[in-house]
Amino acid sequence: MIHKPFKFHLLTFFPLPLNARSWPKFQKEKNRTVITFFRGLLALSCFAVAGLAHGICVPKLDLPLDPHEAGDIYFKTSLNGRDFTGNTKLVLNADVPTLMAARNGKLYAYFQWFPGFRTSDKKYKKYFDMIGVRISPNKGKTWTATRAVRICGFPTGLVTGESGETRPVDPAAVQLANGKIRLYFTIASKIYSAISTNGRSFRYEGQSFAVKGASIRDCTVAKLGKTWHMYCPNWKNNGKGYHATSKAGKKFKRRADASVGGRRDFLGNVVNVKGQLYFYSNSWVASSKTGTRFRLLHKKGLPGDPGIAYLKSKWYGLEHN
Repeated sequence: MIHKPFKFHLLTFFPLPLNARSWPKFQKEKNRTVITFFRGLLALSCFAVAGLAHGICVPKLDLPLDPHEAGDIYFKTSLNGRDFTGNTKLVLNADVPTLMAARNGKLYAYFQWFPGFRTSDKKYKKYFDMIGVRISPNKGKTWTATRAVRICGFPTGLVTGESGETRPVDPAAVQLANGKIRLYFTIASKIYSAISTNGRSFRYEGQSFAVKGASIRDCTVAKLGKTWHMYCPNWKNNGKGYHATSKAGKKFKRRADASVGGRRDFLGNVVNVKGQLYFYSNSWVASSKTGTRFRLLHKKGLPGDPGIAYLKSKWYGLEHN
């Protein structure tokens, strides 16, 4: 038996028309499908090329496992934003936590992760000094396992993994109107951002904020009205901090410094609660209706650089200890 070579033909996927009158319509639909098919093929090809051209991902770097006991992160809750209860250990050997509450009720905890020194996390030592994440679908009752956040699309030379200055650190996260999650992070004293649909895998967006000659790091971001506000400590302990704004939340422009008074730094996390911004930092809490001048409310917040979120009349916090 002689086998004829198989020939691919697009007509194979179309039923023949019943009569000559329907042929023009059939031909038009076939042409439209062919065009759509090749457009999709072209888009996939461009995506693949772009992925190769900007294929640097984190984590995907061999990093030195330097000794770093960062302490642990605990999850707490409050009904008034002052008195936090609970002491659930959320992450071992981690630092600089941030907490984001999504509109669907999920909580996203991000932090700098330093696994590899304890028996329980030695298998994750390749993720040392990476941004980690845990997600709760039920307001903190249960959490997903700790995993390293994956960020792809970095331009060549921005991340090398040679030191903490050349890889993403100090995360902050917000949810956009379209449901996507934007992650902000520090690389070499500048703030960058990445975007995600699931909160785990991100695509690099670009630089968000920098000040020439200044150490810009440890940012926190929240939306007030139609404007996104970003804050970074100036490390002077003078009651002021860097303040920048953005309409889209991607590129920020410096504004007048945020102020709260006293010997304080704007190192912490900010959250919108009923139309006001609340800043939590090293056991003090301040609020602002404008985003620039903050009024000290009390000194019963969470210690250190806490993560903070608000969802349906309840406060959620992350404490580093």
